[in-house]
Amino acid sequence: MATLQRSYEDVIQLFGKSGRYLTPTMFGAGRQVFEKDPALKDDPRFKLYPEWMQQQTAQMANLATPNLGIDPSGNGKMVMDVMHAGGIIVAGTDTPNAINLHGELAAYVAAGMTPFEALKAATVNPAHALVLDAGTIEAGKLADLVIVDGDPLADVANAHKVRRVIANGRLYELNQLLNQHPVSATQ
Repeated sequence: MATLQRSYEDVIQLFGKSGRYLTPTMFGAGRQVFEKDPALKDDPRFKLYPEWMQQQTAQMANLATPNLGIDPSGNGKMVMDVMHAGGIIVAGTDTPNAINLHGELAAYVAAGMTPFEALKAATVNPAHALVLDAGTIEAGKLADLVIVDGDPLADVANAHKVRRVIANGRLYELNQLLNQHPVSATQ
């Protein structure tokens, strides 16, 4: 099934010259993460999602959809053209399932971004778009950090392999985060 995907040079130049933000939301990108790491569907972090989202995630993980690679002449080309023209790519997704954001990053790399550029699209660029003094690790800035297995600059897929989190100055191991009970609004 082919879809019409094109970008027009005048629109690309408008994004570039004005430094506009673009959140492309690459369709099907989350499935690529599951194709690369099928065991991910059994990750205990998915048990933290509501039941309907767990079912949706399991369906995504079980889809046997061939050729989900990013078409270099379609959306991927548009993303790269906008970025090269000076537009600012902001990673995002239209679903609350976090794995789709990781799929989005992988799709950007498949389209031609470096892993560094893709990670910047999920950190620095959104902070800039929201006018937040965040997104980078610098003295004086507020920052929550994740510590992952592997080097996401070598393989952006390593970004989803979170093992520790530093939030509000406290270090949390993954098992601590999984075992915490949510605090109700009345407590």
